[in-house]
Amino acid sequence: SIGRITPDKGQDKAIEIAKKSGSRLILAGNVQNKTKDRAFFKKLEKTIDLVVDTSKHFSDSDYYEKFMKPILNSDKQIIYIGEVNNAQKKLWYQHAQATLFPIQWGEPFGLVLIESMACGTPVLAFRKGSVPEIIIHGKTGFVVNSLEEALEVLPQVESISSRTCRKHVEDQFDSEKMAQAYLSVYRQIIS
Repeated sequence: SIGRITPDKGQDKAIEIAKKSGSRLILAGNVQNKTKDRAFFKKLEKTIDLVVDTSKHFSDSDYYEKFMKPILNSDKQIIYIGEVNNAQKKLWYQHAQATLFPIQWGEPFGLVLIESMACGTPVLAFRKGSVPEIIIHGKTGFVVNSLEEALEVLPQVESISSRTCRKHVEDQFDSEKMAQAYLSVYRQIIS
């Protein structure tokens, strides 16, 4: 689960899904200096098995070997790794079985969804905001209405093709295609 650590992003729900399913969860994201977000993280910390010191900087060439591999080989279930850069995000997506996106508000466009699928990783997301417009339920991930439904479909993420995820992003969210679609909408509005 990647995103700013805040109640709106639902990391507490991601932790609950992981705990109830017995799955490992890697949480990545920054905690902004906002009272609400700091308090939320303080509450989350009680359920996190390992908080990794992200002040150690590894070059892109040794990031997997020195940082990711020990985490992936550990016996810890809920792991917080802090904020990651784009190259690091890509590696985490590529090594994930799925990306959890238990969003708690009407997110207008979830970039995390696109990034994950572009890396071939299916998404398990709550039906809020743009989620149903971005994920093809059963093909590029699963769109669910509740925690119980998330737990029910979680074993099925293995059936999602990484190629289908990647192709969906290429077909629907290519920057040129999206710009043309916006132009088309603007032309319709003007006329």
